[in-house]
Amino acid sequence: MIQDAALHSFLQGLTVSLDPIQRFRLAIGEPDPWQQTLLQTDPRLNEEDRMVLALCGRQSGKSTSAGGLGYDDFSVGKTVILTAPSLRQSTELFRRILEFKNTDPFCPPIVRQTQTELEAHPSHGGRIIVVPATDQARGMTADTIIIDEAAFIDDDSLTAFFPMRRETGRIFCLTTPNLRQGFFYETWTSNKRVKRITARSIDIPRRAAQVAFDKATMSDTTFRREHLCEFVGSGTPLISWETLENASNKNVQALEIK
Repeated sequence: MIQDAALHSFLQGLTVSLDPIQRFRLAIGEPDPWQQTLLQTDPRLNEEDRMVLALCGRQSGKSTSAGGLGYDDFSVGKTVILTAPSLRQSTELFRRILEFKNTDPFCPPIVRQTQTELEAHPSHGGRIIVVPATDQARGMTADTIIIDEAAFIDDDSLTAFFPMRRETGRIFCLTTPNLRQGFFYETWTSNKRVKRITARSIDIPRRAAQVAFDKATMSDTTFRREHLCEFVGSGTPLISWETLENASNKNVQALEIK
């Protein structure tokens, strides 16, 4: 056991700088399994990690995960672009990044910090830029592009960010489900070589109380969209999800006709 406080602090800082999961633990707590998968994506090891699609249930930790990704790349001198359907949502994502910055014992020297930008000293090179998701957001270049609620952004505005990615960079599209159309849905349901991660609220134990409350108060369609990550419309289904769930028995094997 290390007794020297300064040495312990140095080793802790070194650990989190090398491991985004350890950084997450230091700033937030233990990540869920899907968050660990997201944080460990690396296009140097897997080609599909150049574009990551994360389909997330409500309150599954989507924005916090995006904040961890953004700060981790910033901390090693990369340029990160954050965007969302509105500037308010983008700046909320930026606040999550600051949670990681404020717990980093080895945060690089900051020369500029506003509500929409974080810039480290030129000798370090790290930069985070918050921009609204419009087709006017052009002309920048970034190592990492993080798009929140990607399924709610029109295709022209969404895909305008893609050419900004450096050749070695990566793009993260995180969202709750929306309609069965648009870039995110079409790519999610295609055979394109991208990373797909699902984070259903009902599979996250820490969200059990909220999920139970929402199930009792939401319509069936809304619950399936918000917590089961299903692309469903706004109408009323002929057979509800709860009816189908109650009609099934996991302990009974399917019949086989030979």
